[in-house]
Amino acid sequence: MSKTASSQARWIGILVFLLVISLGELTALLLNYQNNFYLRQYVSDNLGGTLVTAVGLLVLASGAAYLVSKKIWAAKATGPHVPVFARIGSFVGRRYKLIIVFWILLLVASLPLSQQLSQVVTSSTSGGQSGTSESAQAQNLMAQEFPHPQSNTSAIILLQGNDITDNATKQFTLDLEQRLLEHGVLNSLENVTSVYSIERAYLTGYYLQQGYSYAAAQYTANQTLWSHTLSTYPIPIPPAILQNFISPDDKVMIVLVSFSKSPGSFRSANTDPILKNVVTMRNIISQLKASGGPSQTYITGDLATTADSSLGSANDLSLIEPVTIGAILILTGLFFFAIATPFVPLTIVGLALLITEGGLYLIGKFIVPIQDTTTTFLFTIMLGVGTDYSIFLMARYREERVEGHDKAQAVQTSVTWSGESITTSATTVIIAFGAMTISSFTLLKSIGVGLGFGVLIALLVSLTLIPSFILIAGDRIFWPRSGKRFESYAIKARKKRIERPGYFRRAASFSVKRPLLVLGLTVLISIPAIYISFTGATSYDFTAGLTHAESVDGLKVLQQSFGAGQIGPTQVLVQFPATILANGNLTMGVQAGLEKLSQNIAGLSNVKEVTGPTRPNGSPVDATNMAALNSQERLAILGTIGKDNRTGLVTVLFVQEPFTPDSLNTVGQIRSLVTSLQSSDASLAQDTILVGGASASTLDFANDTTSQFNTMRVLTVAAIFVVLLVVLGSYPLAITGILSIGLSITWAYAATLLFFNNVLGSGVLFIIPLILFLLLYGIGMDYNIFILTRIREEAQKGKETRQAVVDAVDRTGGIITALAFILAGALGSLLLSSNRLLEGFGFAIALAVVLDAMVVRTYLVPAIMSVLGQRAWWGPNRLRRVRFDKKNETQSANP
Repeated sequence: MSKTASSQARWIGILVFLLVISLGELTALLLNYQNNFYLRQYVSDNLGGTLVTAVGLLVLASGAAYLVSKKIWAAKATGPHVPVFARIGSFVGRRYKLIIVFWILLLVASLPLSQQLSQVVTSSTSGGQSGTSESAQAQNLMAQEFPHPQSNTSAIILLQGNDITDNATKQFTLDLEQRLLEHGVLNSLENVTSVYSIERAYLTGYYLQQGYSYAAAQYTANQTLWSHTLSTYPIPIPPAILQNFISPDDKVMIVLVSFSKSPGSFRSANTDPILKNVVTMRNIISQLKASGGPSQTYITGDLATTADSSLGSANDLSLIEPVTIGAILILTGLFFFAIATPFVPLTIVGLALLITEGGLYLIGKFIVPIQDTTTTFLFTIMLGVGTDYSIFLMARYREERVEGHDKAQAVQTSVTWSGESITTSATTVIIAFGAMTISSFTLLKSIGVGLGFGVLIALLVSLTLIPSFILIAGDRIFWPRSGKRFESYAIKARKKRIERPGYFRRAASFSVKRPLLVLGLTVLISIPAIYISFTGATSYDFTAGLTHAESVDGLKVLQQSFGAGQIGPTQVLVQFPATILANGNLTMGVQAGLEKLSQNIAGLSNVKEVTGPTRPNGSPVDATNMAALNSQERLAILGTIGKDNRTGLVTVLFVQEPFTPDSLNTVGQIRSLVTSLQSSDASLAQDTILVGGASASTLDFANDTTSQFNTMRVLTVAAIFVVLLVVLGSYPLAITGILSIGLSITWAYAATLLFFNNVLGSGVLFIIPLILFLLLYGIGMDYNIFILTRIREEAQKGKETRQAVVDAVDRTGGIITALAFILAGALGSLLLSSNRLLEGFGFAIALAVVLDAMVVRTYLVPAIMSVLGQRAWWGPNRLRRVRFDKKNETQSANP
C-alpha cells in the first residue's frame, strides 16, 4: 500500500472512530433518557462542551492508535516478529515451577491482609457527592447553625397497633425506655424520647412550680404518668408536639433513640458499636413483646438502614457463595464431562480472590473505602470472569491435545492464541471498571477500583498459573477422562467433527447464507427494546433497594402514617447579611422576605406544608411581635433561627415521598422560585439561599452522576475501540464489537425494566442503566472478543472470510456457550440478594451475557461478517492482521 493510501486509511479510521463513539453515545442516551428532568437540561446546557470534549478525546485516542501501530510496524521491520503471547507461553513452559512458587508466596503474604478486609468495608452508599453542590453546601450550613442530632446518630422505633394510646402500649413504652437507659446496654446512648418522656418533663416542671423538691417532683410525675393516660394528664402535651410522635389515627407511635456518636467510617453491623445498637434494640423489643404490647414494631431511620445494609450483605454472601460455586462446578463438569476439571479453575481463582482481598485491604486503608456491595460483587465477578478465562485456556489446551499435539506444544499454542483473547477481554473489562474511578460517588469508585483490580489478578493467574499447573498435571486435569480414556475421546471427537456438523456450525452456516434475514430480525427485535428503554420508569430511592429489611418496612409505615414527605423534608436555608432579631423579635424586612418565600413555596402543587420563622406551626404568624404569641410558638420560631442569628430555616414537606420524580422536580421548582424572588425582591437579593434535604441531595447526585457518566462512557468506548483496533487490526471488526454489545445492552436493559417494573413491581434504580453500560461494555465484550480473535486466527491460516467464520463458530461454540452459562450462573446468583441494586445487576448482566453468546455471537456476528466479506479486514496498514492479494480480493468481489 502506498504512503498516500496509508495516510488516507488513517484519516478514514479517525472518521470511523467518531462513528463508533456516536453509536456508544446513542446507546448511553437510551439508558439515560427516562431521567428526562435533568438529562434534557444537561444536554441543552452542555451539548457544545460535551461535543468538544468528545472530539478531543477521540482525536487523542486515534493518535494513540496511530503511535501504537507505528511502533508495531517498526518492530516488524527490524526482523522476524515473535508474538508477545508466544513469548509468554515460552516463558511459562520454561519457568512453570518458579511461577507456582511465586503465586504461593503471594498468597501467604496476602492471607493475613484478606482476613482484615472487613475493617475497611463500609455499608453506607452515601458519600462522594460534590462538595460544591447546593445541597452539600446546605448540609454544611445546617450542621453549623442548627447542630441537632444528625440522622445517622439516631434511630426511630415505631410502635403500631389498633390504639397505641392505651395502657398496654404505655407500659410497653415505659418498660422499653427503662431497658434502653440501663447502663451499658447501648453504646454512646444520649437520650430516649417518647410522648411519655416529654410528658414526664412537663409534669416534673409543673410539680416544681407547686413547691415540690426535685426528687419529690420526679417521683410524683412518674406516679401520675402511670395512673393517667395521654388524654387525662393534668398538663397535656401541645398538639403541635404530639402530632410529631403519634399518627392522626392513633395507630402508630414514634420513639426516638439518639446517640452521641455516629458510625465509624468503615461501617459493619458486626463490628461497629453504634450499628450494633440496632441489633441490641431489636433483641430487647423482641423480649418485651413476649409479655404483650403493640402488634408490630419497627426500627428504622438512616442508622437502621445502614445496619440492615451491612447485615443484608453478610446474609447475601452466605446465600450467593454456595450457589455460585455449585453452578460453576456443575456447568464446568458437564462441559468437560469430568470430575477433576471443575476444581482446577475454581481452586486457582479462589487463590486469586484471596490475593485480591489482601490487596483490597491496602486499597481500602490508604486509597478509597471499599463498599460492602463491592465485596459481594467481587466474589461473583472474580469467580465468573476468572473461571471463564481459565476454562477458555483449558478448553483450547484440550482442543490442541485432541488434534494430536504433545503437552508442551498444546500449552504453548493455548497461551499464544487464547492468552491474547483473554488478555484483550480482561483489558476491556478493566477499562470499563477503571472509568468508574473518576466518579465522586463512593459506591461507583469502590466498584471500579475493587473489581478492576480483581479482574487484573484473575487475568494474571489464568495466564500464568493455569498453564503452569497443566504442565505439571497434564491430562489428569480431565480425570476420569485421562490417559487411554482421553486418547479414545480424542479419536471420537475428531471423527464426530468430520461426520456430523454440530449446532453451532449449522447456525453459523445459516447466518452466513442468509445474512439479510438475520439482520432484519435483529432490527425487528431492537425496535420494541429501544421503545421500552426510552419510556421505562426508574426509581431514585436507594433505601427501597433493601426490599426485605425491617428498616425499609418501617419507612413505609412512617410514610403511610405521618405523610410521605415526612421521611425526608426539604430544607431552605436563608442567611441574611445582618442579624434577623431585634429585641427578641424578627425584623420587619426579614418577616416580609421569609413570609413571601414561604408563601410562594406553599403554592407549589407537591408541597403539603411549610414551616419556618414566620410559620412555626404551618400557618403565618407575626414574628415581629413575639409577645403576642404563646410559648410553644416562640420556642418553635427560635428553633428555626441559627446560632449566628442571621440564618433562618424553612422546612418544606412534600405530598409525595422525597425520591419520586415529582419531588425532584419540585426541588427544581423551588430553586427556580428562589432565583426569581432574589431578582425581584430587594429584601432577598443580598441573601444566601440554599435548598437542601433528601430530595435535593438525590437530585444533585443524579446530576453529578450523569455529568460524570458522560465522560466515563466516552473514555470507555474510545479506549475499547483502540484496544479492538490494535488487536484485530480492522475497523469493521472493532465497530462490530462495539455495536453488537450495544444491542445486547439495549435488549437486556429493556427486559430488566419489564421484569422489575411489571413482574416484581420493585422498580429499577436510576443508577443501574448508568453502571450497566460500563459493566457490559467490559464483561459483555468477552465473547465477541473470543469469537472475533478466533475468526482472525482462522483467516490468518489462509481461509476465505466466510469459511473462517463458520470454522471459528464451530470450534468455539461449545466452550463460549458454556462460559456464558457459567458467568450467567455466577452473576445470576445476585438475584438471591436482598439488595435491589445487586438484583438488577445480576439479572441484566446475566441476561446480556447469554444473549451475547447465544444470539449475537452465534448469529449476528457471522451475518455481519458475511455481508462484509473480505472488507471485514480493512484497517490501518500497519495493524492489519489478515491480508489478501489483489487476485483474491477480485474473486471475493465477484463471487
